[in-house]
Amino acid sequence: MKKLDDSAQLLLIAGFAIGVGIVVITVMLNNVIYASNMASESSIDTSRYDIANAIQTTTEAYQDAYIYSRQNGNNSTLYEEYINSYTRKVSQNYATGGFTFHLQNHNYSEPYYTHNGLAGGKGNWTLVNNVNTTESFFITPKTSTMGNESNPLVFEAVNQSGSSLWSIKMYNSSGNVNITVTVGSLAPNYSNNTGSNPELNITGNKINNETFIFNYSASTEGQDYSINIYNASNTIGMCTISGNLTSGRSFTLMRHNVANPTLKMSSSRMSVNRTVPVLLPGGIP
Repeated sequence: MKKLDDSAQLLLIAGFAIGVGIVVITVMLNNVIYASNMASESSIDTSRYDIANAIQTTTEAYQDAYIYSRQNGNNSTLYEEYINSYTRKVSQNYATGGFTFHLQNHNYSEPYYTHNGLAGGKGNWTLVNNVNTTESFFITPKTSTMGNESNPLVFEAVNQSGSSLWSIKMYNSSGNVNITVTVGSLAPNYSNNTGSNPELNITGNKINNETFIFNYSASTEGQDYSINIYNASNTIGMCTISGNLTSGRSFTLMRHNVANPTLKMSSSRMSVNRTVPVLLPGGIP
């Protein structure tokens, strides 16, 4: 319940930014079309610029739609209406620049721990750089999708010298989740848990609300570190992490679902059909 409460609070905070986000997206789109028209008059090919901006605004729209629907009882109708409204607005704006714009497949599914959230995504990557403190850190892997001992899912905190401060290794062992936590030169801490979706509260030292000492906060205290993920292509699951960067800026990353819309754009000079994975609710400033 603690994890759900924390996630709900983060979503509620993010909701206040949605109204501003809609205005910002509209302004961005108008600026994109204006710049595109000016460039077109100068015979400059703006295709890449237009596509990049369409992907950015579409990503933001899906994330805002997801948060909005969650704040209203996981209302899928509101989610669809939000995306449809965005699509109509964008289509109208791009039409003034000679483009057609269309989105397909508004549904979302469970994310993998890969960089883009899809099964074929990058399996070894950095979740966040230059972390000073981690306030909350939750992992909920789906046991049935995990690899075996030879291909475990790994999260690791690494300092700026490349040395490991802390790591957790997880794999499926006959339907159980085998967990190994390693802190520097200390002896590893083990756990073997039954259940399809164990809830790991890393900063709260709990697994399924029962005490398990992860030693994460003590191991990373006073460090400038990154959090890396390895062997992520097999495992489906959620992740929520928040804290502060060394710059003093706060951060929140929430990977609860992934949308996989197809963006179609065309003009007299180009045509593109691109799938755009969108992690939901994503990064929340």
